Amino acid sequence: MLYWGLVLICLALIAALNCFFIAPINEWSVLFVIIATVLSVVAVIIIDGIFASVARWLLPKKWFKAENTRFSANKKKCRFYEKIGIKKWKDLVPELGHLTGFRKNKIEDPTNNEYVDRYIEEANYGVCGHTLGMVFGFLLAFFEFAYRGYFLTIGLPVAIVNVFFNFLSYAILRYNLSKLHTLKRINDKRMKRKIETANSKREVAITKDE
Repeated sequence: MLYWGLVLICLALIAALNCFFIAPINEWSVLFVIIATVLSVVAVIIIDGIFASVARWLLPKKWFKAENTRFSANKKKCRFYEKIGIKKWKDLVPELGHLTGFRKNKIEDPTNNEYVDRYIEEANYGVCGHTLGMVFGFLLAFFEFAYRGYFLTIGLPVAIVNVFFNFLSYAILRYNLSKLHTLKRINDKRMKRKIETANSKREVAITKDE
């Protein structure tokens, strides 16, 4: 609720500032400002959805394989995310994994690397989708350029707010990916030890039989 409340506060602030300072200059009505703000929000959500779909369905799948660590935050970036309080607010940001049939709000099977690999791949898609959303969300301001003052005071602020909220999810995914790759390595080592132990027991059993 806090997340969506913050979204509404940002949008209400954009509309209010336009009503008080810009509308009188451009002779806009309050209704026009409200409608323009709402339509801008809808437009940027559509843009985000389009480019999330591009990441998911049009880009090469090999880019998002679990072996690819480029989407993961390094130690320096993880420390930065921790400094800006990611541990305190990451659970407040809605997780939309149900839209693709894979929830990423918690790790259901941490010792199963097939599951961890799928988790990593889904998170990779998410990082790419949110990156594209942050960049191409500014298409909104470009499309509104024809309206004098409209793109600067409504379209551009909405696009900037879009960057902020996309960044929250982007940072969470990258932060979690660092831990997921560590978990994957731990599981690999554990499995290797199990195989080595099993092989050793088998060799001992063969030796005894001889």
